[in-house]
Amino acid sequence: MSAEFNKNLSYDDFVVKAKKAINDNMLDQALDSLVSAYQLQQTIEVNHLLVTVLMAQNQYQEAQIYADECLDSYLDNQEDVQMYLSLILHNHYFLNAWELLTWLPENWQIAFTKSIEKAENSYRATQAQTIKTIARHFYHLSDGELADQQKRLMAANKLPRDEYVVGAKFILRDPFLSQMSRVSILDQLRRINVSETVMFMNLTETLVPVIPNQLQDITHDKIYQKVIDELNSYEKELGPDMIHGLSEQIKLLLMLAYPDLTLVVEDATSWVAGLVAETFGMPMPEESEKQMIWRQKLQKTLINILN
Repeated sequence: MSAEFNKNLSYDDFVVKAKKAINDNMLDQALDSLVSAYQLQQTIEVNHLLVTVLMAQNQYQEAQIYADECLDSYLDNQEDVQMYLSLILHNHYFLNAWELLTWLPENWQIAFTKSIEKAENSYRATQAQTIKTIARHFYHLSDGELADQQKRLMAANKLPRDEYVVGAKFILRDPFLSQMSRVSILDQLRRINVSETVMFMNLTETLVPVIPNQLQDITHDKIYQKVIDELNSYEKELGPDMIHGLSEQIKLLLMLAYPDLTLVVEDATSWVAGLVAETFGMPMPEESEKQMIWRQKLQKTLINILN
């Protein structure tokens, strides 16, 4: 009867049932109703109720999956921020917590900074060996193949901030590490607001000083934006699907040169024309030999990464 009855219930019916079950402390029933409601309509109200119930049942990993689907909705007030922060700190995603901090109003940040530091110190006290193991794999990132490097980078997100920064400073100078991994780490330092100078081996294998929190996301880079604007001018000729695919390819190519795209792009118009010509076997445009060689190097590097 229950399954047949539920088929005829609306979104609102399931929400009413869930709220009653929550009030009656019948969390399993509440969860079933909320999941059914969420399948009908992915609303913020039900998302927050789902996360609350899952956390109450100690299902923190599942709760984070739902919360991440509506992350912006957890930034509107301090109570919701605290709930989301408690969730990711319980799951030991310390770097995500530090990044979250940069999105908040300054007058909120002090209290939440203390929450993160307290969680990190507790983790250090109880999981010292785990931290040591993750840090060791992080320091020796270049020992593994690219797929293994990506796994180690994901694991390193669970290091406390200070331990991550110590490892990152060493790794950014490692000549044996893939450029994509180096760039990923530098961008992570930007996102967690690291304000001290680090030495970074760029695409030309030159060590350059960089202050991560003074960098910008690649999509805000003027050269990147010029390249994308130029690509969009080909939409009539190539169609929107091809433009979308090429824009994704361009982002990966130019990420390899981050944070200094001038290393590989001298002129956005000829750079894009060259990429389009190479992709579709069209006549090559006039462009500097240096720019053409760099673009072809980037493409070879990207092919090796994707293969």
